[in-house]
Amino acid sequence: MPESKSASELKRIARTLELVFPDARPVAPLRFVDQGFRSIAVETAGGVLMRVGTSVEAAAGYELETRALPFIAKQVDAAVPAPQWYTKPNRDLPFGALGYPKLPGSNPKWGVEPPRRFALSLGRFMAQLHSAPVDQAIDSGISELNSFERLISAEDIVMPALRRRLSAPEFVHLLAWWEEFRSDDRMQLYELSVCHHDLWHGNLLIGKSGELAGVLDWAHVEVGDRAHDFAATRYFGEQFNRQLIDAYLENGGSFGVEDQ
Repeated sequence: MPESKSASELKRIARTLELVFPDARPVAPLRFVDQGFRSIAVETAGGVLMRVGTSVEAAAGYELETRALPFIAKQVDAAVPAPQWYTKPNRDLPFGALGYPKLPGSNPKWGVEPPRRFALSLGRFMAQLHSAPVDQAIDSGISELNSFERLISAEDIVMPALRRRLSAPEFVHLLAWWEEFRSDDRMQLYELSVCHHDLWHGNLLIGKSGELAGVLDWAHVEVGDRAHDFAATRYFGEQFNRQLIDAYLENGGSFGVEDQ
């Protein structure tokens, strides 16, 4: 991801945001924050975090967040964005934009295990999120998905790439594993939960005392298999993940059918 934007590009974005969101002033000077696959994130002079879409997917995600985040905020202790500035795709912003008052905290450093307090508060947050009433989540605009079918649908994309990178014996072994995985009925035995689906370090904020301060980027929030939310947290390390799971269970979290 690029580390910055040119001064002229930031000025152009600032002029556009001032035109579309006059009540968000002061906008300039803008500070470049980050650029992902779908958005450019900038901070205005007034402390507003603006995400400017760069793809059709961004526009759909912004619309979902404006509907879902008020519901999410009532379910969890950690801070989540409170969208106050939103626009659908238009002539000035062809992929829309979403803005909210900047949340306090900073991202945990990649490759560095966060403190125990962060693991405990993240586990509590995940237990709260997964316990949110599913019917109300769906009413707020959050979609339900079949998590297993989504995994299986990735075959046409993943397998050709792996075929090019693995030896013939390795690929045969992979195919055998995949067939066993695909036919495992246990993969479809899960309780529906509200899931963030992208709990990697760039979407988490750590406070000055080491606790979870906030959770960002809810464009992928869906009702599905809660196991997905535990995938990204494994990158924090084995000890961290054990602490997180302990806190998750202590705060009412459950791993579903096998946990009953």
